[in-house]
Amino acid sequence: MKTKLITLLIATALTASIISGCGKSAATNVESAAENDAKDTTAETTENITGSNDSSKSNTYEELVASLHAGQSYAYAPICQGGDALLVTSYTYDDLEGHIATYEATVFIEKDGALEKVTTVQTAGTAYPIAVAKDNSLILSNRNSIQKGYVDKETGKYVVTAEASIDYSNVEAEEYHNYQKDVSDVPTDSSVYDMLSEDYGNSEILSFTSAGISADGTPNFAGGVYAVYAGDDQYNINSYFIFDSETSGHTQTPDGISGIPFEYEQNGDSVTFHFGSADNVTEGKFNNEYPSFPTIVFTGDNEFGADKITLTCLGNQDPATFDAAKYYDNDNNLYMQVKSFNENSFTGDLCREERIKKEYVENAEIGSNIFSVNGTQYTAVSFEDANKELEYDTDEAFKKDVVGTTRFDGFLVKCSDDDFCYALEKEDYAEEYTVVQLFTEGNQRKTIEENVTFNIKEDCEIYLQKVVEKDGTANIETEYIIGREFKGDNYPGWSEDAKEYYMTGDMLMAISVADGELYNAVQVYIP
Repeated sequence: MKTKLITLLIATALTASIISGCGKSAATNVESAAENDAKDTTAETTENITGSNDSSKSNTYEELVASLHAGQSYAYAPICQGGDALLVTSYTYDDLEGHIATYEATVFIEKDGALEKVTTVQTAGTAYPIAVAKDNSLILSNRNSIQKGYVDKETGKYVVTAEASIDYSNVEAEEYHNYQKDVSDVPTDSSVYDMLSEDYGNSEILSFTSAGISADGTPNFAGGVYAVYAGDDQYNINSYFIFDSETSGHTQTPDGISGIPFEYEQNGDSVTFHFGSADNVTEGKFNNEYPSFPTIVFTGDNEFGADKITLTCLGNQDPATFDAAKYYDNDNNLYMQVKSFNENSFTGDLCREERIKKEYVENAEIGSNIFSVNGTQYTAVSFEDANKELEYDTDEAFKKDVVGTTRFDGFLVKCSDDDFCYALEKEDYAEEYTVVQLFTEGNQRKTIEENVTFNIKEDCEIYLQKVVEKDGTANIETEYIIGREFKGDNYPGWSEDAKEYYMTGDMLMAISVADGELYNAVQVYIP
């Protein structure tokens, strides 16, 4: 049960009231607009064009706030040992209790005459807004954990002072993973969790102010990177807007394979795009009713095939280096084939499952070329043609054994990368088919980037598989570990007499990443 639950956590499923924290999916939001600052928050010159949340060209909080883009918001919190830190987010919502709250924010501090990024903090979603406890600690609540911490003025690091995480995998009784800084004898019962729950209940929810809009209503796009959702489809990214300057930019498809350059002009809330050439004139009107999810309403035909697009600003992204295929924040389809690991990090090759949109599959015919969300080309082939190569007993038996009771029975697909045939499978509720092996368990995955290292956050949830032999029977169990507890390569592997060992060799991990750090890692069983 717990393994299934953590799979849902990886998907970072949020309530239907807001766009999800990664910018990878969206839903109708109920956010109400916070008042904009009276001052102009638009960057003044092209020399000052910076990426979203770029602190390298800002020395003070005021300078960073002035450089924020449309769709971003900020709040001050006294979490730097009583002094203020600045929190910036692209994901605010009205909690209906007087706060414009968030569940994810990047923390900055002023230190030694410069501005430094500390970390990105998250909670489990809109039911758990980020808050400040009475002792001026940041307090973060999740589905099965609560954490308090502050920013150390001298080191500029985020310091966790107390945390309690509940492991529900033990069917007899839940287990608590408790931590208290500088406490030698930490309780193992629910007392730490109960204390933190009370602190969270008595805390003050942070309320954010929207930024990135000038006094005349002109949005600050320059230097921003945005996920674009077309029309009423607010769950699937149509493309990305990358605003390279105050007058130009380019788009990228979600797979990063193609895009269109554009020029643009602004006049208050009116914006004119020229996609591909000056001959293209696409008129739009910017709307900031929901500050974290602004829209552009178009007049006439446009590149998106919809009257309206919704934007989500991707904080911490630089237009000069942004690559849609390598945008990993909160990606719910991200895996690592682990090559090496230690107590602090995992290193390996990143990949994504090959998935094909439902409408592509169900509108295709034999011979049609269809593309996965990763940009891989597949060709629809009949079961009969596929069996000519495999020489299975009969075409009927071949199809029966491949399809079973859960797979698509219209055709198979042949991959352009390896010239192999694969089957298609999906859950009833899913909007995408997964590309799977013909006769064995296992999904096809595409390598995105090799030899990538992610540091493990102190509160990262890690699930490792281990084999436990009892009464002559070997069972695979899942062990729940918090990042600070992870022992790296010190887990015992297989040996001839071992009654319990870990399957840490050649691990495949389903991972979740925020701002370059792991906050969730689940070992995937490989038959």
